[in-house]
Amino acid sequence: MIKYKLEDLRPTGIRCSACRKGTLEPTHGRFGPIYQCSATGCSFYVETRPTGKKCKYISDGVKCNAWIVEGTKTIPDRCSDKNCPNRNPHKLDK
Repeated sequence: MIKYKLEDLRPTGIRCSACRKGTLEPTHGRFGPIYQCSATGCSFYVETRPTGKKCKYISDGVKCNAWIVEGTKTIPDRCSDKNCPNRNPHKLDK
């Protein structure tokens, strides 16, 4: 049972960070909408709507640079990379 319509989800217009050819567009996922690359042959996707900003978290002198995705009411915007500590910004040391 789908509780949303793709027509209600607005396109992002954000370039895919994996292939740099397509854009991240809304599509149906198993548990709700996901944002998948529109280029053929590319399988990159994020589970939450990307904001268009890049993650600036630096660990061991290396910048993460993954997409920042929209957060929830209690958790602010966060990193799309599951290995980045900024994925759960509410748990970072203040």
